[in-house]
Amino acid sequence: MAAALLPASVTAQVAADSSTPPPPAFSVVELRRFAFVGLLGAAAYAGDAAVRDGVQASGPQGNAVLDGLAEFGNAWGQPGVVGLGLAMWGGGLLAKRPIVASSGLRAIEAITVSGAVTKLLKGSFGRARPYVAPNDRTDWQLFRGFGHSNGEYEAMPSGHATAAFAFAAAVTGEVAHRAPAHARWVGIATYSAAAVTAYARVHDDRHWLSDVTVGAGVGTVTGLAIVRWHATRPNNVIDRWLLAPILAPSPSGGWTLGLRVSPR
Repeated sequence: MAAALLPASVTAQVAADSSTPPPPAFSVVELRRFAFVGLLGAAAYAGDAAVRDGVQASGPQGNAVLDGLAEFGNAWGQPGVVGLGLAMWGGGLLAKRPIVASSGLRAIEAITVSGAVTKLLKGSFGRARPYVAPNDRTDWQLFRGFGHSNGEYEAMPSGHATAAFAFAAAVTGEVAHRAPAHARWVGIATYSAAAVTAYARVHDDRHWLSDVTVGAGVGTVTGLAIVRWHATRPNNVIDRWLLAPILAPSPSGGWTLGLRVSPR
């Protein structure tokens, strides 16, 4: 599983001579993956109406189990993954657990970058959410999403799904790189939670199937790209600044947590 989440080329690049320039943050690999995400989104688009009708039917709606899953998924997508990422980062630093700290930091980086991409796409596509136009999955208008603060025309892609899958990809990819023996179960847990988030957004009629599909793809590709960027740039400036805590006595008593800043 680790090999599938983190390409074998990463290991080769890390082991290569330090004089070899590292690959760019977004390479041809990421471009191909984003193209594949687009194809998946197009395939899901064909089933948008049928899936919405099925999920919004009386069976799934009002079902205690599915309603509970949807409640969990919504909370996990936002703010759950952000809070857990920050807790892993800070807690890992305090407990001197570098893998936990770096995994949390990768998650925050991936959520931030993929969130910016998603926000741009939301505004550009201007797609109506299903509760706004329940019988018209084709309600798109270029750049309309930027002009409505209530978010009614920001359906594509799903921000919750993006964040949840960015967290899953970044944390699982980082663990696969640094502690591969644990990657399988980390991947099962984080990707399962992300899938529940994607379902929750459809269950609550906030998104179409294609919205959560594209969001999941953007988050996953970005998360893996973040992990690859760091894996091919050991001791980079981000890690030197944000993964080197200083725990020192405070003048007023107790302890103070800071960060070691290096201009190199």
